[in-house]
Amino acid sequence: MNKTAILILAGAAAFTTACTFGPMWTKPEMPVPAEFRGNGIGGSSMAELPWQSVIRDSNLQNLLNDVFENNRSLESLSHNVDAARQYVTIARAPMFPWLGYSASTSKGMNQSGGAGVAQMGGVTTNPGSIAASASWEIDLWGKTRKGVESAEASAEEAQEQLNALRSSLLCQVSTGYLQLLMLDEQLRIARSSVESYRESLQLFQDQQSAGVADRLQTASAEAALAAAEAEIPSLEMQIAELENTLSALAGRMPGHIKRGGSLLGFANASTVSAGIPADVLARRPDIRSKEQAMRSANAEVGVAIASYFPSISLTGTAGVASADLRHAIHGHRTGWGIGASLTGPLFQAGQLKANELAKRDAFLAAKADYENTVLSAMSEISTTLIQRTKLRDIMRKQEAAVAAYQESVKLSKARYTQGLSSYYEVLNAQLLLFPAQKQLASYRYQYAACIPTLYTQLGGGWQ
Repeated sequence: MNKTAILILAGAAAFTTACTFGPMWTKPEMPVPAEFRGNGIGGSSMAELPWQSVIRDSNLQNLLNDVFENNRSLESLSHNVDAARQYVTIARAPMFPWLGYSASTSKGMNQSGGAGVAQMGGVTTNPGSIAASASWEIDLWGKTRKGVESAEASAEEAQEQLNALRSSLLCQVSTGYLQLLMLDEQLRIARSSVESYRESLQLFQDQQSAGVADRLQTASAEAALAAAEAEIPSLEMQIAELENTLSALAGRMPGHIKRGGSLLGFANASTVSAGIPADVLARRPDIRSKEQAMRSANAEVGVAIASYFPSISLTGTAGVASADLRHAIHGHRTGWGIGASLTGPLFQAGQLKANELAKRDAFLAAKADYENTVLSAMSEISTTLIQRTKLRDIMRKQEAAVAAYQESVKLSKARYTQGLSSYYEVLNAQLLLFPAQKQLASYRYQYAACIPTLYTQLGGGWQ
């Protein structure tokens, strides 16, 4: 028995070193430009910095800490990552022998099963058996190893998806916070404009009563005031909605979001440096996730190919059995067995071939998905870099326009005081100033939002 078992086990060990079927995995090569469009190489990437060094607003940092600690989507995906890691253990288990046990007993008189019926005279017997078993499927064709590789890649893919979600939340919450600062500024402008329009309307009403102003001027002031008043609840509604959204992302009940500072202060607190495009492939978690998905699909092709070949299993049992369990402890009652089995397909109506082709198509789909993700990443980064450059020029022009409108309001008021013009000229100047101020706040928000957007697009924010 011992010699036979040793020979079989030695042969099994030799089998497990046999070749593995299916394509070998190699990291994909995706050609990328030497530098981003819209920006030179410019040294190291800002994505190498911890997010606290890029997001320097203390109120926003506190909000992001709550998000990373309490966000339910992060918690859910974290459990998915843990589950994916358990599947690696499940996939690896067939590489080792499986041990089991069995036991049975019964009691009866002159039983036809267990004790022989030849025992006459009303003899009561306790037939039974106790046995241990072992089985091992030899991974001759690499089917199990490819399955393990696929499971490991899937676990890595799940981890990268978790990293990508962290990065996405950082960008979403940061831009939402900056949008709140913009809405606060626009609300301040709207309230200021209401006061100015209210003063204008009162003046025109008084002049109309005195027969100095006409109805056109009064109607224009009424329209301007009503439009400005309508903006206030609209902005307040947007602020409350955005605060509730950010509260939910941070795992909080709906409530006020503490904030402070200015959009330009936020934008100018960080230095933008994109680095080189090749680094993005190794840093961005969404690209890394697609790479692992491709690796898993590649391993599944090997599993499909290995299914063409037979499975070889070793089995062994050892234990005791007796027609009367009371005597099973005697040496001559023991038993053992060892064997091997081979099973394989002969005709599957094209199932195996179709399965292989399906896995190959799945790999090609994953490859195309990976390449598309890389192209989209390069496009996003280039667009943000160009936007940031152009927004600087736009803001300068808009700031000049606001300054000119403010001068216009000042001069029109002076002319009115000197009796050189009617107050209608002041109203017209105000109608140009306040929308320009709100538009400037919008441009400043877009400019500040380039910081967290570019930081996450370059692959930062998930570490």
